[in-house]
Amino acid sequence: MPTDETTSRIEKPSLSGWDVHERPFFKGVRCPACQEVAFPPQHYGCECCGNSELADIELAAQGVVLGSSQVHIHAQPERAVPFTVAEVRLDAGPVVRALLDVEHEAGDWYGRRVHGVLRQREQEPAVLEFRFGVTA
Repeated sequence: MPTDETTSRIEKPSLSGWDVHERPFFKGVRCPACQEVAFPPQHYGCECCGNSELADIELAAQGVVLGSSQVHIHAQPERAVPFTVAEVRLDAGPVVRALLDVEHEAGDWYGRRVHGVLRQREQEPAVLEFRFGVTA
């Protein structure tokens, strides 16, 4: 998805993006010494072995829900409640948190497969938010 003044832009380009097939991914790092994968990307040193030579990588936005919570009261009025936040172990290893793209549907999402989706932000349609969609 190329961007210019008239097209959508991703909300947090330092943390996520989309590939040539328009599939969302997370930006992470891999340690060439011990192969540890980390998110969010940082270049201070490997979290496992301390190596300072970390390589930027793309992490497929696919994984399994470890836990979720439906939010009914939120301090920011821009986000309509209820919404569901999930903690997901990516297939590449790191654990991330993001919204589940399940509207107002309550449920036990533990163990469910999810994949990344980009949705227009309600109050700013030109901005795309990352969410996890539940894989059928």
